[in-house]
Amino acid sequence: MTKLELLASVMGDGGWHSTDDLVQRVGHRFSATKHCAQKRGWKFDRRREGMQFEYRLVVGVGKVISKVS
Repeated sequence: MTKLELLASVMGDGGWHSTDDLVQRVGHRFSATKHCAQKRGWKFDRRREGMQFEYRLVVGVGKVISKVS
């Protein structure tokens, strides 16, 4: 499974995911994977919760997954 597919499987639920959660489930360079996803048209929301950020996927999983499959 690629990092992009991993990111899609984690964030595809549309919920908020903390930086710690994404590091644990996608890898310590999840932000590089998120950046690649943004280049492919994915859109993310970001909010601050306490001392860390949380991210939510808004648009993009179906479009990218169909290209990967």
